[in-house]
Amino acid sequence: MKASEFKKLIKEAVREVIREELMEVVQQPTVQESTPPPPPPIKRTGNTIADMLAETAASMTNTDYQNVIGADNSMAQNFNRNTFLPRQSFKPASDEPTVIAQTVASAPKVGLDLSQLGFINKAAAIVNAADKKQKEKHGV
Repeated sequence: MKASEFKKLIKEAVREVIREELMEVVQQPTVQESTPPPPPPIKRTGNTIADMLAETAASMTNTDYQNVIGADNSMAQNFNRNTFLPRQSFKPASDEPTVIAQTVASAPKVGLDLSQLGFINKAAAIVNAADKKQKEKHGV
């Protein structure tokens, strides 16, 4: 085999390989790498749970929401937020054990009697102390 024939054979083989590679590149769909826009700055409210929910809402897309919840926007029409809110305030009137004992005695006796539990007499004091600490923490 002459050198010119060998060179010609190599050129044809290279052309064939290049054509095959180009056809593969042309047939592959082009995927554009897009970076999502940075989330808007979240205003802190002091309520940790509300802040976390705001951060989550800002970072999720509609597709993420549908994947996590398995729902769409039409389901929001059936959501009634008032169902989860208490109908009355449950702040204790006093944390004195005698007042608590009188209140428990005058309450209707239906279902489980929680007054028999040992910690109930101290529950109002615990709630008041927790409220006081929360007010101090948030400067209210």
